[in-house]
Amino acid sequence: MTNSKTINKYILLVDDDADVAQLLGFVLKRAGFDVRHAPSTKKAMDEVTTGSLPDLFILDLWMPELDGEYLLRWLREEQKIDRPIMMLTGTVRPGLEEELKAAGADAVAHKPLDIQALDALVRGLLEK
Repeated sequence: MTNSKTINKYILLVDDDADVAQLLGFVLKRAGFDVRHAPSTKKAMDEVTTGSLPDLFILDLWMPELDGEYLLRWLREEQKIDRPIMMLTGTVRPGLEEELKAAGADAVAHKPLDIQALDALVRGLLEK
């Protein structure tokens, strides 16, 4: 279900797993969001420095080369971006969510994702 606060909001999805990106992109586009995919941290950095800023970042934590936490810190500390950032992870480790939030994440979603919970989380972040 779409609403005026979230319709056409731009989400940058950063995930090296093409299947995950395709599924999430499909779900979020059906919900009315403009979703763009960056398959790596470097591509996301290029998008941020040369394109328009997204309304929401969704970052996979574990990616080759530069991981999502590196990108999170770069966005917050070097680029001074204050847009909402959600981290995605399949890792379950005590203290991980707190560490990511201390680094600047607004939310952490765990894989496998519950589509309804993801939708509610995305909308909540975009309505702030």
